[in-house]
Amino acid sequence: MRLLSTLASGALILLGSTVAVAQTDLERATARDAANSGRAAFDAGQYEKAIDQFSRAEQLVHAPPHLLFLARSQAKLGRLVAAHETYLKITRETLKPNAPKAFSDAQVSAEQELPAVDARLPYLTVTLQGAPADGVSVDMDGTLLPAAMIGIPLPADPGSHVFRATGTATSNPVTVTVTEAAKQTVVLKLKSTALPAAGPAAVGAANTNVSLGDPLAGDHAQHGSGLRIASYVSFGVGAVGLGVGTYFLLKAKSSDDEAGKLFDQCVAIDRSGKCGSIRDQYEAKNNDANSQRNVGIASMVVGGVGVVAGVTFLILDAGSSEKSARQSTPHVTPVFGLNSVGLLGTF
Repeated sequence: MRLLSTLASGALILLGSTVAVAQTDLERATARDAANSGRAAFDAGQYEKAIDQFSRAEQLVHAPPHLLFLARSQAKLGRLVAAHETYLKITRETLKPNAPKAFSDAQVSAEQELPAVDARLPYLTVTLQGAPADGVSVDMDGTLLPAAMIGIPLPADPGSHVFRATGTATSNPVTVTVTEAAKQTVVLKLKSTALPAAGPAAVGAANTNVSLGDPLAGDHAQHGSGLRIASYVSFGVGAVGLGVGTYFLLKAKSSDDEAGKLFDQCVAIDRSGKCGSIRDQYEAKNNDANSQRNVGIASMVVGGVGVVAGVTFLILDAGSSEKSARQSTPHVTPVFGLNSVGLLGTF
């Protein structure tokens, strides 16, 4: 605890000399007070308050000690996924040669504490069984999971989680309770939501205006049912495409931001742009951003095509139903011929 006190105090003392020029005295003073309040809350076991205070301090002034206590508070509350990512952010930051000792000490502490959090992380693998999975979306605790996450282990916080599948096929909600360091599989049994094609008896029961002997009635019913199924599948594909596209575009934005930070660090070290490993890291992040952006754009295009196709099939289905209704309605048409007059009707 004496080491932690020294680390936090050192960071706060040196805070004013390490922040960007754009930050005001008021922002620095407020960040210092928020960090002091967060440290007091952490020592008192008030981890929710500690997270709030250190998050505010970090928003005002970046300092690795803020993130270190934020990660420790998250780990104390069992938010292991968030804690793991916060620790990684600290360890992957490239500090300037003249960075305060408190910053480098925080990074060393993060590297030492990260393996313990990593060992506590549970993993869940979601699998789909039953109906075809095309056009099916899966959510975890109400949050949509990208299709790329299905079938591979994904980290989760200890506790209860609810999974369900929706779309062209659905599943009953499945609740699992996971403990620290556990590895579990979640099986969602799919049931198709497609409507069965209507047979002659179903047609007669559903619509008494159409005779069982009408040769056009069955064709229109089957045609309309096929169009509806096609529209449902298209909407499902569109939703998945738009979801995956949004995910990869956000990832591309994040990679762009990281690449920009690495470039700034590179320039700060060497104006010529030749700065060894940082240059390599920048190019790797930049390549990642381009790949993620391409996948995101392609997925958005597929999603847009799916939505447009779904709307088109719905319109065609509506037109087919209207035509069928007109043909099944009784009507009389006068017929005039040479030296003759007559009536042609459908009843």
